[in-house]
Amino acid sequence: MDQTSSPLNLDLAAQNERLQLALQAAEVGTWDYNLLTGQAEWSVICKQLFGLPPDAVVSAAILLEQVHPDDRERVGSTNARTLRSLGNSEHDVTFRTLNSQGVLRWVQAKGKTFCDEQGKVIRFSGIVQDVTQYVMAREHIQRSEEQYRSLSNELEKHVQQRTVLLNEANRDLKRSNDNLAQFAYIASHDLQEPLRKIQSFGSLLAERYRAVLGDEGSDLLNRLTVSGNRMSILIRDLLAFSRITTQQVALMSVSLNQTLLNVMDTLSHSLEESQAEIVVEELPDVQGDRQQLEQLFQNLLSNAIKFRSADTHPRIQIKSQQVKASDLPENLYPARQTASYYCISVSDDGIGFDEKYRDRIFQVFQRLHGKQKFAGTGIGLALCEKVVINHGGAITANSQPGQGATFDVYLPC
Repeated sequence: MDQTSSPLNLDLAAQNERLQLALQAAEVGTWDYNLLTGQAEWSVICKQLFGLPPDAVVSAAILLEQVHPDDRERVGSTNARTLRSLGNSEHDVTFRTLNSQGVLRWVQAKGKTFCDEQGKVIRFSGIVQDVTQYVMAREHIQRSEEQYRSLSNELEKHVQQRTVLLNEANRDLKRSNDNLAQFAYIASHDLQEPLRKIQSFGSLLAERYRAVLGDEGSDLLNRLTVSGNRMSILIRDLLAFSRITTQQVALMSVSLNQTLLNVMDTLSHSLEESQAEIVVEELPDVQGDRQQLEQLFQNLLSNAIKFRSADTHPRIQIKSQQVKASDLPENLYPARQTASYYCISVSDDGIGFDEKYRDRIFQVFQRLHGKQKFAGTGIGLALCEKVVINHGGAITANSQPGQGATFDVYLPC
């Protein structure tokens, strides 16, 4: 039997063929260099990765010429060091090849040396594969990481700058609040006291010297008294607004049912005088400041009583419902985001207003009606909005002239 056709040799040949097919499928080139015979074998894929045609006659020097000029010295030194080593050693180097058409390719060569009994290298074999995509991906990741670090540094600097500005703004806000507190003290003491004297002296003059003053003098004195009263109310409302602006909300569970009873007791004279009818549904308990919430409903009810049609008895309806955040009216943005809100509606059948003034009515000193017809300072609804914002909610209004108005207060559940 021919030794070359023995089962063992046939099996080895089959295994070698399968190995070559696997290497071709993986696009992996191979080389084998016998230092004793000087014979070298370079696979077709190996030649292709170095930019050479399949039928090219190849030597180590020719392959080195295909290496990118910037990598050539490094690759040559690595190869020489591997071949000079004593004992079996591993070889691993990544570099660029550049063919005659200028096509650049990153390749990785991994090999191993085999030595004789004296430790001298007699054979050098290995594989070479295209790692261009891997290298480019790694470089992309490195660039991304560098960009990320750069952006992070910029962001950190920006945050630090914003923190400085925020601290300055907080100091300015504290100074502003201190000034408002000082103003509140002046309004409650230094302004009110001389105003009370003016009102008192005006009343004394009207009582004791009415005959001497005559009709014209009495009319002027009466105007002085009325202006003094308006001034007193304005100072009182400004004081309330400044306190609401600077005061921290003392959160506790507040029964809106009880709050409304307290407000109705405070407004009992106005309710009796106007013969107002108030219809109240069950109201929820909320987390808030009892005093501020009483000011909120006192102003809403006062407005409903005040802005009524002539010779009519106002009818005020107050009701509540729970609303999901997703169902809030368009362009309504509560001060605090939560899953749902209580909507407390205060509706009246008064004179109403044109909805084009909806935003204006919540501004300080904004009035839609003359103060000769309807008394007031134009601060009440601005105070209402401030209270609602302090409680993390929002307030809006719906109305038509002559058809009453509805104020909807949204408070977090």
